[in-house]
Amino acid sequence: MSLTIQTTDLRRRVRDVLERVKVKGETFIIKCYNMPQAVILPYEEYEAYQNWQAAQQKRTAWMGELRRIAEQVSEVAALSDQEAQKLIDEASTR
Repeated sequence: MSLTIQTTDLRRRVRDVLERVKVKGETFIIKCYNMPQAVILPYEEYEAYQNWQAAQQKRTAWMGELRRIAEQVSEVAALSDQEAQKLIDEASTR
């Protein structure tokens, strides 16, 4: 569970907050005028998030590539027998 702290309180208690994050693994939501602005979390959680985000980006790239391949396969599947034979003939003469 995350704790909430206002920026004015954070200024006064920054060492205490950082110690609680480091030692106890607590997470703090920083608010300014009661609006969430940032989060302070243990570095290990940040690293895990960064790794997750990189994995998501890789998945997205792979999905894009798979969609592109699927579109190409769909185009080939839509060829008539004559068009397919013409492509085969062209490829075999190269």
